[in-house]
Amino acid sequence: MRAKAGALPKIHAHFAITADGKISTKNRTPSQFTSPADKARLHMIRARHDAILAGRGTVGTDTMSMRLTDEDLRLARVKRGLPPEPLRVILSHAGKLDPDWKIFHSGGAPLVVFSTTRMPSKSRDALAPLCDLHLFDAPRVPLRAALALLRTDYAVKSLVCEGGGELMRSLAAEGLIDEIHLTIAPVIFGGAGAPTLTGLPADFLPNPLAFRIVQMQTRAGECFLRLKKQTP
Repeated sequence: MRAKAGALPKIHAHFAITADGKISTKNRTPSQFTSPADKARLHMIRARHDAILAGRGTVGTDTMSMRLTDEDLRLARVKRGLPPEPLRVILSHAGKLDPDWKIFHSGGAPLVVFSTTRMPSKSRDALAPLCDLHLFDAPRVPLRAALALLRTDYAVKSLVCEGGGELMRSLAAEGLIDEIHLTIAPVIFGGAGAPTLTGLPADFLPNPLAFRIVQMQTRAGECFLRLKKQTP
């Protein structure tokens, strides 16, 4: 059944943060400060959704493939009538994506790239055979339009956003985040230039978003939280 016009997917966010609220170092080094238990949790969360969303910076820095490699999780999805792996979605306002990145050559679920007409023509030609490329005639990708397209054209009912902070902030600014899966690791980075859950320190969100903790678990020295958006 085709989604109603204007319908958007449910959006969950999954992040690991340090005890002082950082998602990476000031140099944006790959986020490798959590345990194997957190990595396993990441795949379990991926498996529950129709798509995985990440920003260009996160994909490039973490050399992501956005794969679901756990065979049991893949088989469980197939038994539910789903593809083995969730759709992979990258968002880049300027379109500075390298066609040699791992994600474009690692196999797995189809790739969708949302960008704008700011993307250089050379990049468009290189990326077009590697993904479904959607370009908006705007300075920045209009989030609601992109999400609506995922819902109507790709049947995405729910997705998990895996970063980075700037994308998280943009989603939060429009009140689009339904749940947050958060791993708190017992390590401190410090540094004013190290990004937090909503990127670098900036203006307040247009409106604060209130969440309630619906699940908490400690394992391997870390704290796993699930927060659900409070509705009026």
